[in-house]
Amino acid sequence: MNSFINYIIESTISISVFYIFYELFLKRDTWFRFNRYYLLFGLIFSFVLPMLDFSAASFVVNSQNQFEFKDYLIIGNSISSFEETSLQQFSVLNSLLILYTLIASLFLAKFILQLIKIFKIVKAYDIIRYKNYKLVLISKDSAPYSFFNYIFLNKDDYGLIGSNELLLHEIIHARQKHSFDIILLELLLVLQWFNPFIYRYRLALKEVHEYLADRGVLLKNSDKIAYQKLILDQIEKSFSIHLASQFNYSLTKNRIKMMTRINSSKIATLKIVLIVPLLVFLLSAFTINTARESVEYKNILDLQSLSNISSGFGMRMHPIKKEKMMHKAVDIKAPKGTPVYATADGLIRNVTLDYEEGKGYGMYIIIDHENGYSTLYSQLSEYNIKEGSEVKQGDVIGYVGSSGISTGPHLHYEVMKDGENVNPENYF
Repeated sequence: MNSFINYIIESTISISVFYIFYELFLKRDTWFRFNRYYLLFGLIFSFVLPMLDFSAASFVVNSQNQFEFKDYLIIGNSISSFEETSLQQFSVLNSLLILYTLIASLFLAKFILQLIKIFKIVKAYDIIRYKNYKLVLISKDSAPYSFFNYIFLNKDDYGLIGSNELLLHEIIHARQKHSFDIILLELLLVLQWFNPFIYRYRLALKEVHEYLADRGVLLKNSDKIAYQKLILDQIEKSFSIHLASQFNYSLTKNRIKMMTRINSSKIATLKIVLIVPLLVFLLSAFTINTARESVEYKNILDLQSLSNISSGFGMRMHPIKKEKMMHKAVDIKAPKGTPVYATADGLIRNVTLDYEEGKGYGMYIIIDHENGYSTLYSQLSEYNIKEGSEVKQGDVIGYVGSSGISTGPHLHYEVMKDGENVNPENYF
């Protein structure tokens, strides 16, 4: 769950940064082909970026240990069961995830219905083969539009003056595979329906598609005034299929403006160089493990001795039931904010974000190591790593706190070997 949330957040930030850069530096230039590739690259990059991890560690962890928290944790004079706490934690985060999934499902359903609508139209009308394309002659009063190799034209307009330019415009859309861009964007929109920049991104991409098609028509027909008049004649016609590349939509004014604009100068190409630091920024922000500091020893706390252990591993008297019970961890007293170090190289399996202050284990981290080992660090006040990243022995992973049931700041530390708890004091 946490990995998915991180993926959505990082993907959203990435797509927003790409759009803001386009709006500030590229939108008013006439490098339409470059702008299309830039926007398309931004979509793919934002899909893939959150999955990357360029941490320094290169080992592969294959651990089957699973901390289930079924045993009672005794801290001072308090007792808690993580299992009981989990049953009560239908938190705000859970509710938001359910709401997010429901709305994303609606957007996915809308996307599928749009596809079905297009194929229904294809089956309902006559089709004329023209070179490598299929012309669908529809009876609705609609501006031309295309979807991959299907080109939809009003049958009453077919063969009239100007229809060649209309057809050529849509052929350019089909030839340059603009429908592929739109499909990819609509799929990302399903995941990022809450992101206002994704809708602006969609508009920008369709805008660039229209500029490319217009330029292709004018290369064949140099009568710019007649072509602009043809575009204006199509304004009253509309057709609401978002997946299609349409001849006319709300960007008609911008299209006419761009036709009259002088080509961008070569000096303006220097703006392209700014894309490099943009990529470096995104890569460094989301894919490089940046632990604040590391040390060369195994101590889980920055302490000179183990004299601060307040509760050790083994049988001890239950402070409430007054009977002996097994304590499968060590509790180490330390001031709040004391750095906590990873005891060995490993892979961060879990960084809990779904917790309630003052209940259960509070904030905790689980690390899987080689040879069947796993370690747990709980009652933290802050994290210094993210779930799924690799850490080296001595990396700072978090800071001491008392975020769960606790009588004061301390670290609760557990070690498992092949699914069984072992004495943590042997792994400092």
